[in-house]
Amino acid sequence: MALVFRDPLRLLLLLPVLGGALAAFWWAGRARRALTQAMGVPATIGRLLPEETALRRRLKAALQACGLSFIVLALAGPQWGVELVETAAPMRHVVIALDLSLSMLTEDVKPSRLEKAKAELSLLLEQLRGNRVGIVAFAGEPAVFCPVTMDIDAAKQILQNVKVDALPRPGTAVARALDLSAAALERYPGGKAIVLLTDGEDTVDGPARVVESARRAGAAGIQVIPVGIGTPEGEPIPLKGEDGSVLGYKKDASGGTVISRLGEPSLIEAASVSGGTYYRSSLGEVEASEIASRIAALERSQAVTGHSQRYKNKFMIPLALAFLFLLAELLVPETAPRNGRQGGGISYNDGRSGEPRGARLP
Repeated sequence: MALVFRDPLRLLLLLPVLGGALAAFWWAGRARRALTQAMGVPATIGRLLPEETALRRRLKAALQACGLSFIVLALAGPQWGVELVETAAPMRHVVIALDLSLSMLTEDVKPSRLEKAKAELSLLLEQLRGNRVGIVAFAGEPAVFCPVTMDIDAAKQILQNVKVDALPRPGTAVARALDLSAAALERYPGGKAIVLLTDGEDTVDGPARVVESARRAGAAGIQVIPVGIGTPEGEPIPLKGEDGSVLGYKKDASGGTVISRLGEPSLIEAASVSGGTYYRSSLGEVEASEIASRIAALERSQAVTGHSQRYKNKFMIPLALAFLFLLAELLVPETAPRNGRQGGGISYNDGRSGEPRGARLP
């Protein structure tokens, strides 16, 4: 078990402390001898003044020097043994909800809605470093792809590898994605936001359910920030082979080609009821910076970022020893009591003559 000091340079104070104590002891002894010589014959003064022993004076000086030395040791901050402590930092918490439904393959924005969303998120994540970010992906059902974490690089890697066939159930469950994202954020304090990237077509529960989920998130202190990916005019949904070639386009039950359009009304209302802001994806992804600025305006909270080892502070031990040594120095008398009664520094015989010892009447 290694002994270390938080501020070892303070140990240099031992030199002036001990040197000063030694000098004070020497000076006091010299002054005492000079006073004795000035008052008269040393043998006579020794009988008139209270007896002092050199041993007691040395003991008191040693106790005082030890007490002051332990105070210096306490100031240097002795440490030994280790303990685990939590590390915390002020941050915000964000969940990215990404649409992986088949309609995200639509190419009304280039190269496709999904690739456009990935480009948006890559820029956004770079500006969210220092905050916690999680990822929820959804099609007909949502799933947590990345728990809330500070590892932005891991989150970016996950987003770059997601595909529309990553989830088995077809459809677009926007409302359920909001519910799952809010659940992932509920245990965190401070400012929270859900950045929702979708074309807005909830084919599972409908637009009214999207607004209701956003309202619940807002009541929990979570802003919903939707980013609409696509155009209101829309385009057919391409069906692609493994090599990326277009094999055809999605058809409806009657055999007609399905046109996927950006459904903005429910997204705009979802932002409104939760205190967020709606953005439509642009060519230059300028909204990524605006979203990052909005998130930066959220309240930050102290969040545990990990654990670290540190030495245990033990300054109380030398401080307690210093107190004991200084207390002992105060309790040790400097003078030794004389045998018999004392009166004005003159000792009397035991009533045999009534004459003070060492005094003669003329």
